[in-house]
Amino acid sequence: MDIANSTSIGKHWAAIRNGVAVAVIPMTVPKDVDFEEYRRRALSTLELLGEVKTGEVLDDYGQRCFVKRPNHANRSTTPKPPTVFPIFQPSDVYQTGGAI
Repeated sequence: MDIANSTSIGKHWAAIRNGVAVAVIPMTVPKDVDFEEYRRRALSTLELLGEVKTGEVLDDYGQRCFVKRPNHANRSTTPKPPTVFPIFQPSDVYQTGGAI
């Protein structure tokens, strides 16, 4: 995936399990929604699935990934390369073998 030329889908929270983003929830909400309550519930939900990280979802012609936001210690003139997690994509075939 070409991160430099991909399209940003926006800031998200992600549940990371075994190096894969198994679920993502966007940080943007309508103005009439209580953001703090939304944030609390979103993080609580993601904690059930894995370790919660903050970052950005990128799209490169249909291939999506989650890029973890660096912490303040890593925002220097010589930053580390970004940590990229693929986003879980269910297959077209369920465990029963039937097509969706």
